[in-house]
Amino acid sequence: MKKSTWILLAIIGIGMGGYLMVKQKLKTKKLDFTYTSLIRGNIEADVSSTGTVEAINTVQIGTQISGTIEKIYVDYNDKVTAGQVLADMDLKLLNTNLNSAQANLAVSEVQLSRAKDEYERNQTLYKKNVISNKEYTDSKYAYNQAVSAKKAAAAAVKNIEVSMGYAHITSPIDGTVIERSVEEGQTVAASFATPTMFIIAEDLTKMQILADMDESDIGYIKDSMQVRFTVQTYPEKNFYGMVSQIRLQPIEINNVVNYQVVVDVNNEEGLLLPGMTTNLEFITATAKNVLMVNNSALRFRPNEDMLEVVKPILEMKAKEMLPDSLQVKFFRAINNEEQYTPTNFKKNLPSHIDGFFCNNEQGKLDFKFIEIGIKTGLRSEIKRFLDGSDLIEGSKVINGIKTKKK
Repeated sequence: MKKSTWILLAIIGIGMGGYLMVKQKLKTKKLDFTYTSLIRGNIEADVSSTGTVEAINTVQIGTQISGTIEKIYVDYNDKVTAGQVLADMDLKLLNTNLNSAQANLAVSEVQLSRAKDEYERNQTLYKKNVISNKEYTDSKYAYNQAVSAKKAAAAAVKNIEVSMGYAHITSPIDGTVIERSVEEGQTVAASFATPTMFIIAEDLTKMQILADMDESDIGYIKDSMQVRFTVQTYPEKNFYGMVSQIRLQPIEINNVVNYQVVVDVNNEEGLLLPGMTTNLEFITATAKNVLMVNNSALRFRPNEDMLEVVKPILEMKAKEMLPDSLQVKFFRAINNEEQYTPTNFKKNLPSHIDGFFCNNEQGKLDFKFIEIGIKTGLRSEIKRFLDGSDLIEGSKVINGIKTKKK
């Protein structure tokens, strides 16, 4: 083939390559980008959960004896003190039993006195060989039996007296009655389990929330962590508490392992009531006065035409800014036709490294690698630009593409 023919083919090839490049650039120029601005402010990361408000210390008060409730002295929300009588049981049956037991005790005392006299008399006669050994032994046995009978009768009296003491239901602590489950005239039976008559909360100015935390989030929760929460009664008001305990006992709820987290809450205003449902946010990290980018810019996906144009930019920026170990992975991804797609072009970056597209000072398309700090559902903290440039509030970054109308 003639030399002139080779030259002609080379010129055609260069022309075609130039045409394709120009064509891609023209396609890119036809794209209208939408923008979002970098802003400065405060950001916090949190983990959400739900829980129930409870009093820190509650005591269930019941009766250890069966019978009829004669009188109730307290009602819901009443303040009580330790030792205060809450209710009285009917004592008629106990008084009858006490009288019977006292009578039995008196009989046993008489029998003991008689057995003692006989035993002492036989003891003297036995020493003088007047009575047989059997008579002496029988009298001694009768005396010992009478002693035991008296002790049993005395114990029976004491037992009934103790039961009569239980007939006066008293409060073991200072607190507030939050539940009363009995009425006057009602019969309660304590044969198998102690029935609950009252529930008293020790101090309603200090409450706690029991929150169920998913096993995927429990690692973020720490002791003394601040918690913000709301209740349905006051949806616009934020309450605050502090994590006081992470219980290690796993609880399976709908085939998901949960752990119970205890949050202590100050309730001096008295707005929180036992049993209220809470929506909690465990504040895992906070940062103030930092530069932030809207996550829409980080989620932005270039189209296929744009990918070809920005590939040299990505290679250059990665070579300048990424560590060697990340460069290898990133170059491997963008040079792999299957991996270098609008969805996966940043796939090999670690979670704390990300990037967004923007326009440089000359108005040309550019890409910035950034180090991410706190990330929420809406925004992410920019800790630094990997190229060392300043963090400038108000800078425009690309977060979408809009094709121009023909």
